[in-house]
Amino acid sequence: MSSINFDMVKLRLQKSIFLHNPNYRQPARGEVIALGLSLRNAADFSQNGTTANFIQSFKTQNGPEVPFTLEVEFAAVFALTGPISPAEQENYIHKIFPQMVFPYTREFVAETTRRGGYPPLILNLGLFQDSRSDGSTSASEPLIGSKWPH
Repeated sequence: MSSINFDMVKLRLQKSIFLHNPNYRQPARGEVIALGLSLRNAADFSQNGTTANFIQSFKTQNGPEVPFTLEVEFAAVFALTGPISPAEQENYIHKIFPQMVFPYTREFVAETTRRGGYPPLILNLGLFQDSRSDGSTSASEPLIGSKWPH
Protein backbone atom coordinates (compact mmCIF):
# COMPACT_ATOMS: atom_id res chain seq x y z
CA MET A 1 0.00 0.00 0.00
CA SER A 2 1.37 3.40 -0.93
CA SER A 3 1.61 6.23 1.56
CA ILE A 4 -1.26 8.63 0.84
CA ASN A 5 -2.13 11.45 3.19
CA PHE A 6 -5.73 12.59 3.37
CA ASP A 7 -7.98 14.96 5.27
CA MET A 8 -11.72 14.86 5.84
CA VAL A 9 -12.63 18.31 4.51
CA LYS A 10 -16.40 18.04 4.74
CA LEU A 11 -18.88 16.00 6.76
CA ARG A 12 -22.62 16.40 6.39
CA LEU A 13 -25.63 14.64 7.83
CA GLN A 14 -27.45 13.83 4.62
CA LYS A 15 -30.38 11.80 5.92
CA SER A 16 -32.06 11.34 9.28
CA ILE A 17 -35.38 9.55 9.67
CA PHE A 18 -36.67 8.33 13.03
CA LEU A 19 -40.17 6.85 13.19
CA HIS A 20 -41.90 5.36 16.22
CA ASN A 21 -43.90 2.22 15.56
CA PRO A 22 -47.37 2.96 17.00
CA ASN A 23 -48.25 -0.76 17.07
CA TYR A 24 -45.20 -1.82 19.05
CA ARG A 25 -45.88 -3.16 22.54
CA GLN A 26 -43.67 -1.28 24.99
CA PRO A 27 -41.38 -3.81 26.69
CA ALA A 28 -41.14 -4.18 30.43
CA ARG A 29 -38.14 -2.63 32.14
CA GLY A 30 -35.15 -4.93 31.69
CA GLU A 31 -36.69 -6.72 28.70
CA VAL A 32 -34.41 -7.07 25.69
CA ILE A 33 -35.24 -5.15 22.52
CA ALA A 34 -34.12 -6.87 19.29
CA LEU A 35 -33.34 -5.01 16.07
CA GLY A 36 -31.87 -5.84 12.71
CA LEU A 37 -29.15 -3.36 11.71
CA SER A 38 -27.19 -2.59 8.57
CA LEU A 39 -24.21 -0.34 7.88
CA ARG A 40 -23.12 0.35 4.31
CA ASN A 41 -20.08 2.19 3.03
CA ALA A 42 -19.55 3.48 -0.49
CA ALA A 43 -17.20 5.95 -2.16
CA ASP A 44 -16.44 7.55 -5.50
CA PHE A 45 -12.89 8.66 -6.26
CA SER A 46 -12.24 11.58 -8.61
CA GLN A 47 -10.46 10.83 -11.87
CA ASN A 48 -7.41 12.86 -10.91
CA GLY A 49 -7.28 11.06 -7.57
CA THR A 50 -7.36 14.16 -5.36
CA THR A 51 -10.78 13.66 -3.74
CA ALA A 52 -13.12 10.91 -2.60
CA ASN A 53 -16.82 11.28 -1.83
CA PHE A 54 -17.76 8.80 0.88
CA ILE A 55 -21.20 7.77 2.15
CA GLN A 56 -21.93 5.81 5.32
CA SER A 57 -25.53 4.62 5.68
CA PHE A 58 -27.04 3.05 8.78
CA LYS A 59 -30.56 1.69 9.12
CA THR A 60 -32.69 -0.54 11.28
CA GLN A 61 -35.14 -3.09 9.98
CA ASN A 62 -38.79 -2.23 9.44
CA GLY A 63 -41.65 -4.28 10.79
CA PRO A 64 -44.30 -4.65 13.46
CA GLU A 65 -41.90 -6.32 15.92
CA VAL A 66 -39.52 -3.34 16.19
CA PRO A 67 -40.11 -0.24 18.35
CA PHE A 68 -38.83 2.25 15.78
CA THR A 69 -37.10 2.59 12.46
CA LEU A 70 -34.03 4.75 12.03
CA GLU A 71 -32.13 5.71 8.90
CA VAL A 72 -28.99 7.83 9.05
CA GLU A 73 -26.64 8.79 6.25
CA PHE A 74 -23.44 10.80 6.54
CA ALA A 75 -21.58 12.12 3.50
CA ALA A 76 -17.90 13.03 3.72
CA VAL A 77 -15.41 14.49 1.29
CA PHE A 78 -11.78 13.46 1.64
CA ALA A 79 -8.89 15.40 0.08
CA LEU A 80 -6.05 13.08 -0.98
CA THR A 81 -2.41 13.87 -1.68
CA GLY A 82 -2.33 11.50 -4.62
CA PRO A 83 -4.27 8.91 -6.56
CA ILE A 84 -5.20 5.62 -4.93
CA SER A 85 -4.92 2.50 -7.04
CA PRO A 86 -8.13 0.52 -7.61
CA ALA A 87 -6.71 -2.29 -5.48
CA GLU A 88 -6.21 0.12 -2.55
CA GLN A 89 -9.59 1.81 -2.93
CA GLU A 90 -11.43 -1.08 -1.27
CA ASN A 91 -9.27 -0.66 1.82
CA TYR A 92 -10.10 3.05 2.00
CA ILE A 93 -13.82 2.44 1.40
CA HIS A 94 -14.21 -0.36 3.94
CA LYS A 95 -11.61 0.38 6.61
CA ILE A 96 -9.94 3.79 6.55
CA PHE A 97 -12.81 6.17 5.70
CA PRO A 98 -15.33 4.34 7.94
CA GLN A 99 -12.98 4.72 10.91
CA MET A 100 -13.18 8.48 10.50
CA VAL A 101 -16.95 8.75 9.88
CA PHE A 102 -18.25 5.97 12.13
CA PRO A 103 -17.84 7.91 15.42
CA TYR A 104 -20.28 10.53 14.10
CA THR A 105 -22.76 7.85 12.99
CA ARG A 106 -22.44 6.07 16.32
CA GLU A 107 -23.00 9.25 18.37
CA PHE A 108 -25.96 10.34 16.22
CA VAL A 109 -27.67 6.94 16.50
CA ALA A 110 -27.17 6.80 20.29
CA GLU A 111 -28.47 10.33 20.83
CA THR A 112 -31.43 9.90 18.47
CA THR A 113 -32.60 6.71 20.17
CA ARG A 114 -32.15 8.31 23.61
CA ARG A 115 -34.17 11.37 22.59
CA GLY A 116 -36.80 9.03 21.15
CA GLY A 117 -37.39 7.57 24.62
CA TYR A 118 -35.29 4.41 24.29
CA PRO A 119 -31.97 3.41 25.78
CA PRO A 120 -29.11 4.77 23.67
CA LEU A 121 -28.28 2.30 20.91
CA ILE A 122 -24.48 2.17 21.08
CA LEU A 123 -23.03 0.79 17.87
CA ASN A 124 -19.79 -1.13 17.76
CA LEU A 125 -18.01 -1.16 14.40
CA GLY A 126 -17.05 -4.79 15.09
CA LEU A 127 -20.74 -5.76 14.80
CA PHE A 128 -20.62 -4.93 11.12
CA GLN A 129 -17.57 -6.97 10.12
CA ASP A 130 -18.57 -9.69 7.73
CA SER A 131 -16.88 -12.98 7.02
CA ARG A 132 -14.59 -11.67 4.27
CA SER A 133 -11.01 -12.63 4.89
CA ASP A 134 -9.83 -9.00 4.87
CA GLY A 135 -12.33 -8.11 7.63
CA SER A 136 -13.82 -5.24 5.63
CA THR A 137 -17.42 -4.16 5.93
CA SER A 138 -19.40 -5.38 2.97
CA ALA A 139 -21.24 -2.76 0.92
CA SER A 140 -24.11 -5.20 0.51
CA GLU A 141 -24.17 -6.55 4.05
CA PRO A 142 -27.60 -7.78 5.18
CA LEU A 143 -29.27 -6.72 8.39
CA ILE A 144 -27.66 -8.17 11.49
CA GLY A 145 -29.30 -8.70 14.84
CA SER A 146 -28.66 -6.53 17.86
CA LYS A 147 -30.22 -6.64 21.31
CA TRP A 148 -30.07 -4.25 24.19
CA PRO A 149 -31.98 -4.04 27.50
CA HIS A 150 -34.83 -1.60 27.88
